[in-house]
Amino acid sequence: MSEQRRHWWQPREVRDPLPEPPAPTGRPTFDLVRRGYDRAQVDAHLALPPAQRPRPAAFDLARHGYDRAQVDRALAAES
Repeated sequence: MSEQRRHWWQPREVRDPLPEPPAPTGRPTFDLVRRGYDRAQVDAHLALPPAQRPRPAAFDLARHGYDRAQVDRALAAES
């Protein structure tokens, strides 16, 4: 047994530091919610240049998807 025994009041060792947060890409990020917009459709919509995006944007609802209010606010801010 190479590891030393620790007591409940002793702190645990931190073996690996936390990963670096992802670099900002300039695209908005959205929270995942239980009933939200389909992630693939929103990502595909935002991948298009702003002039080629259909207006008004219509997305299917998914069981787990992007928060609808956040997506709507982001799209309204772009127009």
